[in-house]
Amino acid sequence: MKPSERSKVPTFNVRRRVLALALSCALLAAGCASPRMTPVDANAYWSGRMAIQVLKKPPESLSAGFELQGSAQAGEMVLLSPIGTTLARLEWTSQGARLTQGQQQVESTSLQRLGARLTGTELPIAALFEWLAGRKAEAPGWQVDLSAHAQGRISAERREPSPGAVLRIALDR
Repeated sequence: MKPSERSKVPTFNVRRRVLALALSCALLAAGCASPRMTPVDANAYWSGRMAIQVLKKPPESLSAGFELQGSAQAGEMVLLSPIGTTLARLEWTSQGARLTQGQQQVESTSLQRLGARLTGTELPIAALFEWLAGRKAEAPGWQVDLSAHAQGRISAERREPSPGAVLRIALDR
């Protein structure tokens, strides 16, 4: 083997190993991906990405993919990691709500309480469904911007009560 050929062999082996590792990770991620939610009613189903920032010191943030269906009275929301694994599932009816994170389940009579536990702040659940449908709805302390709703973008900011919060949603189209 010529000296110039010897220097290429280790590089080739390293590349093969890196490629094999990347392929293994991709297959593992695909195997861990959560099944997608089956929409019951296309008019009451949304998916996309959301980011929530709670403006305290230090700020807290949550960013995840989501699938949501139903209404403020009964529904289901799944938060997804960038590779599609389920981070949390929140289900609710008029009787109560259940939050599932991994093997842990918490039940409550208050959807607001479980939503706050999941996101770090109370969100205006009833108004949120209106905003997703592109309709203005009042929510105490919140100001919503629906000017980019046609492009699948919603942003809302809560100034009161403290700490403030910023919610950004990018809907899949």
